[in-house]
Amino acid sequence: MLRFYVEVARTAFRRQMIYRWANLAGLLTNSFWGALISYVTIALYHARPVVAGYNVTDTLRYTWLVQAMIMVVLPFSWFDLLLTIRTGEVAADLNKPCDFYAYWFSREVGRDMYFLLFRGLPTYLAGMLLFGIGLPAGWVYWLPYALSLVLGAAIGIAFRFLANIAAFWLIEGRAAAGLAFAVAFFCGGSYVPVVFFPPVLRAIIEWLPFSAMFNTPAEIFIGTLSGAAILPALARQALWLVALTVAARGLTTLATRRVVVQGG
Repeated sequence: MLRFYVEVARTAFRRQMIYRWANLAGLLTNSFWGALISYVTIALYHARPVVAGYNVTDTLRYTWLVQAMIMVVLPFSWFDLLLTIRTGEVAADLNKPCDFYAYWFSREVGRDMYFLLFRGLPTYLAGMLLFGIGLPAGWVYWLPYALSLVLGAAIGIAFRFLANIAAFWLIEGRAAAGLAFAVAFFCGGSYVPVVFFPPVLRAIIEWLPFSAMFNTPAEIFIGTLSGAAILPALARQALWLVALTVAARGLTTLATRRVVVQGG
């Protein structure tokens, strides 16, 4: 059975390779937003040399790393599962001789691997070329960052799965899913680092799954989250992954006890 899920992931990876021009357009979009936010950041640091303990290089690295991770962790407007529920195609997926959640999880792992190689790495490279941000000197943090990124990407899969299965109860679930994604992007630090938020809001966000998607891997990568603080942060990510996975499986079981296809 494990081989089946590996093949599902491999097929999803190959499927994404068909959309080369779409990926190029997305790469340019990520680079544009990275550059735009970077220029605003540089203007901010002209007024003060350090903000919330971050210098300009830290913030630029954070910005470009988050832009590189976006399509790996939480793709924009991901409604793939939602659309199968809306059209009734989900009935075919539910009848496949495999675990429904594991099937979709495997598909998204394949997509994430594609976006890591063909969107994430080129996006960060663009930041290095345009703004000379380089790589953090502390290579000792690269392994914890890799583990944190894997956990963040898995949390992202569980989160968007949960957002999409709202379509089992809502006629038009895209509004609810779109709102969930918008909240996740804002609270995850995709616009500004979470450390820039007001203290009360930051304290709340750091305990939510959104921070575990983007902010935790980024802070480990640039070295602002280091030493003994890394292990609790990874443990928090692992706990959110378990919680969201249990929630996704439980709600799927609840929703699929009686599936009614719209129009029939």
